[in-house]
Amino acid sequence: MTGDFGRLLAVEAMKMRRAPVAVVCAAVIVLAPALLAAAAIVALRANSSSSFAVKARLLVHGSGWAAYVGTGAQVMAVAVLLCLGFGFAWCFGREFTEGTVTGLFALPTGRGAVALAKCTVLLVWGVLASTAATLVLLGVGLALGDLGSRPPRWWLPLGVCLLSACNTFPLAWLATVTRGYLGAVGGLIGLVVATQLVTSFGGGGWFPWAVPGLWAGLGGAGIRITGIQLVLPVAVALLSIVATTVRWRRLELGNA
Repeated sequence: MTGDFGRLLAVEAMKMRRAPVAVVCAAVIVLAPALLAAAAIVALRANSSSSFAVKARLLVHGSGWAAYVGTGAQVMAVAVLLCLGFGFAWCFGREFTEGTVTGLFALPTGRGAVALAKCTVLLVWGVLASTAATLVLLGVGLALGDLGSRPPRWWLPLGVCLLSACNTFPLAWLATVTRGYLGAVGGLIGLVVATQLVTSFGGGGWFPWAVPGLWAGLGGAGIRITGIQLVLPVAVALLSIVATTVRWRRLELGNA
């Protein structure tokens, strides 16, 4: 069974490598935070009065490395949720949209193992993209210069990325229930809107999808996130993996 599951992982990994959506989303996760954070720092250094500089002042807190790393982490919180969310919608939804799900009933490993393999590959993809994004962010920060001796809390962007990745796992279940991409994409948009509403009413600290952004500083420098609140996205991921795996095990050929 271990060998069969390994082959499932290899197949799902190959699908992700060859999927344009995965390549584009990974590029956005890796490049966008560093570029936007660097642009914000440069705009503030120039004391620009442009619309971008005005918005940058709302995101940038502190100075030097703290300001740069914090700004990059804020962008990462949004970029990972959106991009990895599209990855989940594609990975699970395509099986139904393209009609390939019926062929999975002939596999000896079972459909639950297929769902678990998809979740595993997407998790690895998210970790690799998050790690690369953090390294690029720090590298661009070094290239900027004059940020200070060394970056404080350099691990913050990576932690924010991983928590945001955890929050995308419910989209696997949603793509399965709605049998396609659109339901999961709609759910992703709904999560973004709900996050804004809950945060605006002051409950973002206990809403898993708001936790990474608030931890990064999106709600302002005065907001503190506790250890219990940081565990919420992890719990969301674990529950979603179980729910998705069970749902795939119960798929029926006539209704697939």
